[in-house]
Amino acid sequence: MATIGFNGGVEAGSRYRLLLVDPYGHSREGLGAALRGGGVLVETAEGASQAMAAMQAGEVDLAIVDLDLPPTHGLAEDGWDLVHLLRATSPTLPLILIAAECRPHTQDEALRLGARLLEKPINPRELRTIVRALRPETAPA
Repeated sequence: MATIGFNGGVEAGSRYRLLLVDPYGHSREGLGAALRGGGVLVETAEGASQAMAAMQAGEVDLAIVDLDLPPTHGLAEDGWDLVHLLRATSPTLPLILIAAECRPHTQDEALRLGARLLEKPINPRELRTIVRALRPETAPA
């Protein structure tokens, strides 16, 4: 689990804390780099257990979750399991979900949970725009 700020160093007092949960290191690095800056502190996790530890460690303002999380430590926790845990512990937490395929049932479930759904491959510019729109100080009135 890593907390990385705009300059690549660890930051303590950032204004907006984003949790990025993705099992693939290259995706975490690429998306994290695209989202850093402008007061956004990006914390990354590779799976559900790290994500829940990050949630318990401090306030998270937005979570981005890859729904294709593989089982870890013999537990079959997928991205949906994590999303349901996040929703149960933080009902108003803005969520962005990432899926390899956005089928109708996937879209319906994301909508039911009040989450935005993006299909891979992710366009970093589009993701930044969505994150910016979800921030309270930048959201349209």
